[in-house]
Amino acid sequence: MNLIDAAKDFGTPEACVNYLEAMRWPDGVTCLQCDGSKVSRIQTRDTERTRKNAKGEVRTVRVPGRIVYQCQDPKCGHQFSVTTGTLFHDTHLPLDKWFMTVALMVNAKKGLSAFQLKRDLGIAYKTAWYLSHRVRKAMELVELADAEPLTGTVEADETYMGSKKYDKRRKRAKYDKEPVFGVVERDGRAKTLHIPAVNRYHVIDKLKDNIAVDASALYTDDSALYDRLPANIQKHEIVNHSAKEWVRGDVHTGTIDGYWGLLKRGIIGSFHQISVKHLNRYLSKFQFKWNHRKAQDIFMLVIAALMIGSSLPYAKLIEPLEGETSRGPEVALGDESF
Repeated sequence: MNLIDAAKDFGTPEACVNYLEAMRWPDGVTCLQCDGSKVSRIQTRDTERTRKNAKGEVRTVRVPGRIVYQCQDPKCGHQFSVTTGTLFHDTHLPLDKWFMTVALMVNAKKGLSAFQLKRDLGIAYKTAWYLSHRVRKAMELVELADAEPLTGTVEADETYMGSKKYDKRRKRAKYDKEPVFGVVERDGRAKTLHIPAVNRYHVIDKLKDNIAVDASALYTDDSALYDRLPANIQKHEIVNHSAKEWVRGDVHTGTIDGYWGLLKRGIIGSFHQISVKHLNRYLSKFQFKWNHRKAQDIFMLVIAALMIGSSLPYAKLIEPLEGETSRGPEVALGDESF
């Protein structure tokens, strides 16, 4: 679904609520607390509130009405919305802008930065940043649900994500480049993972967990990491990159090399720099786009995942990594090279 279709089908918050209601309660709305079926749908009125900015300036803003549900059981009386307990939870952004965001993000091949989203939707940068991370979280949930190991001809490789200055010096500094391991089916799915270090302990476990026993073959480069493989790998062929060999018949790693190129061009071209603590979410986003590149319902997959996923509080999203202290709002908003 492109942006024009999203604006046509979900151009108002009410249309979005109706769609989410049918998705969440196909047999009719039930109370989230007591599971009762006697529920009233209420449309609240628009209100006005005052807001004060950092400079002390006060302005009046219009708060649009919203649709809420009220349980009619006198012992319950619970009030909730269609987004309660989901990744939409506690949003102050109209749902039509959420739907437009999903349409923009699933159609942006190399990714969509928070600044671009801010310009497209006419919202604050902080709102756009938080919004895009929750959509990426939904994509991550879709990928986590796919536990099926890869089959057919599989290619494996590792890469390093990080600062350009270390690339130029051909060094892989421990704290400035983050290792990522990946496996890709020929003309199929990909699985990528941020790993603590590139060694046999981490790599072999990933091969064991993500490649099926009946896979036709595993193709890799000549790294010593792949000298001794787990029992589920029945056939293993290498291309000797050290000897300038890139392809030998059907044996090559061109598919996963192309995937790394798409990933890195997306990070460098659209996001420029991201925080290490969010790297897994960005990897899942590119993996989701690759794995569903031929799917006709990719938009609906993300919307469904947003409804299934639990809330992702802003405070949780910006909290420092274990053993790390926050160094200011720039770091908290992910404006940090990794």
